[in-house]
Amino acid sequence: MIEFLSALLLWLSVFIPSSTMASLAAKRDPKKAGYVMQLAILLLSIGLMSLMGGPETFNLFRGWNHIPQAFILGFGTSLVLNLIHEDADVPEFLPEGIGRFALLLLLAPLGEEVFNRGLVEGYLLSYGHFWSAVFFSAFLFALPHWMAFKGSRSERALAVIGAFILGSFAGYLFALTGLVQAFVLHSSANLAGVVLLHFRETPRYK
Repeated sequence: MIEFLSALLLWLSVFIPSSTMASLAAKRDPKKAGYVMQLAILLLSIGLMSLMGGPETFNLFRGWNHIPQAFILGFGTSLVLNLIHEDADVPEFLPEGIGRFALLLLLAPLGEEVFNRGLVEGYLLSYGHFWSAVFFSAFLFALPHWMAFKGSRSERALAVIGAFILGSFAGYLFALTGLVQAFVLHSSANLAGVVLLHFRETPRYK
């Protein structure tokens, strides 16, 4: 039990200052808040891992196998979830154009996977936990999605449930194969969302 309390404290020590910096950035320009949040998450997570023995302690990199499977699983699952959650609003922090791709396909998957899977789940895996580590990190990953999306409680709940499902898949892949596969799954899941979002923003769809 003490390991999960410690993992929660690790999560809070990264999430609270990162979200605070993002909130301050959003007052000047909401479109920059996402970049600030993800950069802060990435740097703070790497900093904590360095203080706790370095990336090797968290067993981040274990090979390059199963990357195509990770892509297909992430894209397909996200496609289904986004079709179910058809009326979801676009978060105000999403930038336009190429900046949206950079944030959702590169920076956010990297920052959030290093944070939730690398730091939190990696810490718990080092103590011999497996499924509980996978689901605990997925739960913490899903929580912020309640605040990130607007809409009714049911719409926000769907966003959290979808994030938990994808986080569980990413956590399972991380536990078996490492960070690269979890990143690929996360990025491909966001790609499916970007594709559907672009389609929904076209005049023909509206």
